[in-house]
Amino acid sequence: MKISLNGHELSRTAEGDQTVEQVLMEVRSEIQAAGRVVTRVAVDGEPLSAGWQRRRHLGKPVSQIQQMDLVIEEPARLQHQTLRDAAELADRLVGQAKPLGRKFRVGDEVTANNELSALLDDLKLIVSGLDLTTRKSNENSLSPVRNRLMDTATRLLPTLDRIYKAQAQGDYIAIADELEYDLRDQMVEWKDLLSEVQRSLEPLPQD
Repeated sequence: MKISLNGHELSRTAEGDQTVEQVLMEVRSEIQAAGRVVTRVAVDGEPLSAGWQRRRHLGKPVSQIQQMDLVIEEPARLQHQTLRDAAELADRLVGQAKPLGRKFRVGDEVTANNELSALLDDLKLIVSGLDLTTRKSNENSLSPVRNRLMDTATRLLPTLDRIYKAQAQGDYIAIADELEYDLRDQMVEWKDLLSEVQRSLEPLPQD
């Protein structure tokens, strides 16, 4: 099995009775020891995602696999990129909240429900991104932000519960109220929090 990092094929190959999982663990340990992070893995061109397909790929002997491709990043660059993506997402959600609420008010429920599902999925990405960038950071300056993150995430849960409950009951006016006021205000707070995190990070070295 051939191995590539960021599109560059290594001279090293994996052979014998090892499984894909064993080789991946070895390579990942070496990458982490070098101060890098594995962000994506593909086996024979297929991304290694969660679930039964992941287990199927990992359990295969390397003799059955042509190539394993890994994408690696420096932790600092991954941190900055994750925060940029989350900030752009939060800004977009702030802009979407009121127009989406209006769709629920005027009776465009099918479109509105589809857009609401996408909005909530994006919101989960923001939470995950912030959690990732602050949970294992070595920067002490992020500790206060981490505490605020946990606080805002806790306060977000009742809002989401009310939205899901109103959705189940078909109470579209209640959904609109939550979107236009409570959820939007919390999204503005997320934006401010993301800006604070970005200011707390050390600037990346120039290439």
